Amino acid sequence: METSEKILIGILELSEAKELSDKLEVKGVEIAIKHNEQTCTKGCVVKVEVWAQENDIPAIAETIREEKMKTLDNEGLDIDKSLLDHVFDEDATTATCPACGTSFSTKLKECPECGLVFFNE
Repeated sequence: METSEKILIGILELSEAKELSDKLEVKGVEIAIKHNEQTCTKGCVVKVEVWAQENDIPAIAETIREEKMKTLDNEGLDIDKSLLDHVFDEDATTATCPACGTSFSTKLKECPECGLVFFNE
């Protein structure tokens, strides 16, 4: 591992931080888990700071993305992953709902098929 200074990349519950550490260790990426009284007050679930080398952030992000996709797959949800990249652009004439794939006019503020709201009026 490099000896450069680590940066704070997030705050997680202790169990989540340990799980992430184990998954990253397999990829040769090491993170530091630190307890900080400022981020955990009395009575909370134990939360820790996660620190890593800046150049390891892409590998960490990819690992987290992989885990999120596994969670979606394991829950038996019929998800069209290509829809996840759709963004509602109010300047466009039509939009594609990232939840259900329905195309609709951007004059509408929610998907007419599933009801996903795009703007709070």
